[in-house]
Amino acid sequence: MLWKMVSMAMLCCWSLPAWAADPWCSPGGASALRFEWLPKDTSNPSIGSVRIQDASGNIVQTLDDLESYYGDSESLGTGTDFNNDSCPDLLLVHSKAPIGNESVRVFLYNAEAKRFEINEAVSELAGPSIDPDDKNCLISSSKGGAEDVYSAKHCWNKGKLVLQSEYDISPLYKDGKFQCFQHTSTVYRGGKKRTRTNCTKKF
Repeated sequence: MLWKMVSMAMLCCWSLPAWAADPWCSPGGASALRFEWLPKDTSNPSIGSVRIQDASGNIVQTLDDLESYYGDSESLGTGTDFNNDSCPDLLLVHSKAPIGNESVRVFLYNAEAKRFEINEAVSELAGPSIDPDDKNCLISSSKGGAEDVYSAKHCWNKGKLVLQSEYDISPLYKDGKFQCFQHTSTVYRGGKKRTRTNCTKKF
């Protein structure tokens, strides 16, 4: 009987969702942590650290030696779950090009360690966001010019971010004269790459 009671207790604990053990991962966990940008030098607020405090005001983690394009606490993104594990992650805009392309630093939340950890794969994406059709995938996009656009879709597979598809629109010229806008769509599936192109007169 005692063995059965212990087994049931262990099964209960194993089946608990992430938010049951960590308030930050709960549906209403936005108030569980507070994020503050601390400039290293007030004369240059873009260089500094992110200080993370719990609801009681205790410092639980500090991310040092960072560069922020905006240099303030309000710009820190903490509402997106980039790896679909029910725990929101931290996004910091590292730099921003005049055309609008953003370079970011993304720190995924490790619920077991209760810490935010840099993820290089997500950080390499330009302006990453969740695919509205699949929460397990990320969409990124960038511009090479006003009429030169690139986007890509990456999905999580066994903890790794894998490229699924790419889409590119760019103007095609011949002898200095505009020919069309070339649309290139590439899909990666089953170890194979399939590319389709199409030209249109309108962007």
